[in-house]
Amino acid sequence: MGAFLAQVGMELHAAVGQRTCWLVLGLGFVNLTAGLVFGTDWLPTFVTLDFINANFAVALWIVAVYLGSQPPAAPLGRGIAAKVLALAIVVGAMLAAAGTVAAAMQLWRAAAPVEMPQYASGLFANLGVSTLHLVALAVAMQAIVGRKWLAVIATASVWIVTNLAFEHPLLRFGAPINPASGMSGLEPFVASGIALGTYWSGCCIVLLAAGRQIARHRVEGVSAPHPLGPNTFAVVWIAAVAWVVSGGWILHNASIGDRLEAAHSTQPRSAFPHHAPQPDYSRLDLTIQFSPLERILTSHGSAIAVNRLDVSIPELHFGVPRALEVVALATTGELARIDEITRCHRYRLNRPLEPKETLKIEFGLKWTASAFVGAREPPRLLENGASVSTAELVPSLGCANDPHPFHTAPPVAYRARISTSLDQVAVTAGTLVRAWKENGWSFFEYEPQGPIPPLTTIHTGHYAIQREVRDDRLFEVFYHPKHRNNVDRMIDTARAAVAKRPASASDQRLIRMVEVPDYQPFRHLGFLGICTAETRRGPACPVPVDTGAKTRRGRGQAPPLRADPAERAVYETARMVLPYSERGYLLSTPQPSGSTPPRA
Repeated sequence: MGAFLAQVGMELHAAVGQRTCWLVLGLGFVNLTAGLVFGTDWLPTFVTLDFINANFAVALWIVAVYLGSQPPAAPLGRGIAAKVLALAIVVGAMLAAAGTVAAAMQLWRAAAPVEMPQYASGLFANLGVSTLHLVALAVAMQAIVGRKWLAVIATASVWIVTNLAFEHPLLRFGAPINPASGMSGLEPFVASGIALGTYWSGCCIVLLAAGRQIARHRVEGVSAPHPLGPNTFAVVWIAAVAWVVSGGWILHNASIGDRLEAAHSTQPRSAFPHHAPQPDYSRLDLTIQFSPLERILTSHGSAIAVNRLDVSIPELHFGVPRALEVVALATTGELARIDEITRCHRYRLNRPLEPKETLKIEFGLKWTASAFVGAREPPRLLENGASVSTAELVPSLGCANDPHPFHTAPPVAYRARISTSLDQVAVTAGTLVRAWKENGWSFFEYEPQGPIPPLTTIHTGHYAIQREVRDDRLFEVFYHPKHRNNVDRMIDTARAAVAKRPASASDQRLIRMVEVPDYQPFRHLGFLGICTAETRRGPACPVPVDTGAKTRRGRGQAPPLRADPAERAVYETARMVLPYSERGYLLSTPQPSGSTPPRA
């Protein structure tokens, strides 16, 4: 052990003496500081992690590849292991320095509290693990090719080509750098992050063992492979088993969505006629239960459909998002066929639905969050800040799902009863009729005073509530308690958005906004704060003037059942909910879960 630690010290001394690396790191810290100063005026911890990924990670990677491609001080024996351990210490020191700079900038600007657990997970368990895989690849390549610059070229080629050429996570070298959130941290990516970290760590250990054998053969000129020691042999085989097992788990969980998407892109979208006459919903009555810890959402309810056409309708076509499991679906007819490709259910009615006639539809759907979360489907069912739309919880009438019929459907009578855990608040459109706690659950019942557009959103999370009167409107803001300083910006953004709406929509008296987690992936390389990560907001808002009384509720408490007397004149009903990204801009209505977002 003493000899091994001496080798580690020699490697550390050699790494510290690389002046080129100091120059690159200096430029990286200058770039990081410039991004933190000029890139944004709002610096919560998850935003500073974005700037580290955008403005500093490239310098970190260059140093990691350059040091990993240097010949080890002791090419045989424990030399490779000592070099990897020494470079892991160097990477940890560089990340700690970057985190210190970012935290100091937060304290200097006093914009948001410094969250050390989020720094630790975002820097060391996220960016750090990915960088260590790059270090291991560089060390293995140097051992295999035996030349510094050849190792640099080989490492960069493998890393860049695999990440650009392949979509599947098993073929993209290194654990991914997952985006962070101020509301939920890295919680949705824990399972997939551990699996991918284990997979690529096992791969790197096997590569290092192969490089050690090739280097020994090159130095000693021995044709037969040198046997591994018992400890090394055990480590390599454990790594190989972990590599295979984690790869199988990832393949099983990640390939389900890929197969469904391939079926959608290579086969006909539906065997049913796309333009068959269908009725419209006139009423939606939903009962939604969300289990935050299990990340399971169930939707039960009934709907009234009305035939607004001049022709009779002999059959109904129900489109169900592919993320949902159909528990129950019934109407006055019999199930004729299910299209396995599009999840379209075809019901033949007992008798045709005549013009202006109505019929009742009952349904039950279940949505379980996937264990493997990747870029193809950003997390939506979260422990804190879940955000879904009615298009994902109600079967659509008609099999055409692009665009979803709810986007152009006429207004409906709407009622939703939402249950969630005791410490969370549920939010949707309408007026809060009542809120109560029962059998370990919190219940919230919303019902608008009149018809509203059928496409609206449902949210649950650890929300505090603030209500303000501005411009003769009541703004009701549901926000994460740690983001209190962002409430004024949310209200100003809502005011600007309402002002741009048509007159029929801009006369709404109650504006409800809900802050939601925004897992934007790291997309841009930042240069001196000019092009930063996904932290830019919309048009700058002036400093607001406080013109109304404020009422705040603590975490886990229900919103007020009635407005205060001074506010009752403007408290009508929220016809819509404006989802507001915690990164500082309004979000569009969430897409149905059958859609696939563009790759970053």
